[in-house]
Amino acid sequence: MPFVGSRFARALRVAATLSVVSAGHAQPPPSAADSRPLVTIKEVMEQTITPATNTLWGVPEKPTDEEWAALEQASITLLVAADFVARGGAGEHDVEWARNPAWAAYNAAMTNAGLAALKAARARDAAALLAAGDVLYPPCEACHMQFNPGVIGEQ
Repeated sequence: MPFVGSRFARALRVAATLSVVSAGHAQPPPSAADSRPLVTIKEVMEQTITPATNTLWGVPEKPTDEEWAALEQASITLLVAADFVARGGAGEHDVEWARNPAWAAYNAAMTNAGLAALKAARARDAAALLAAGDVLYPPCEACHMQFNPGVIGEQ
């Protein structure tokens, strides 16, 4: 039994040492009260929304189970990103844009199309998924033209 006790005591000493060492050096994670955005809307658009919408706009004729799962994931990703974009990001104009009524309307259209895409993906309804993609494209294009005209030629 002394062996088990000494192993336990050693583990406690290591844990205590690590907590003391890390307490002095670690950055605390952002709290719920600290609601400042950590990334820009441009970053979310490029890294999250663009891949999700490209997936939704590229619906195969007869999706496999794996493709249906990817389409559902893209729909959810789009909805999470739309929720972020509605509040603004860490970019220079992001909060100002998010407060603009036109921005809110474009984002609402993106959210509604995302909800329709999610419903269609879960129902495995390719026609409804294509229709959701058709609804999604015009507000994306119009928002880019109004808020970031240079992005149109980049895609």
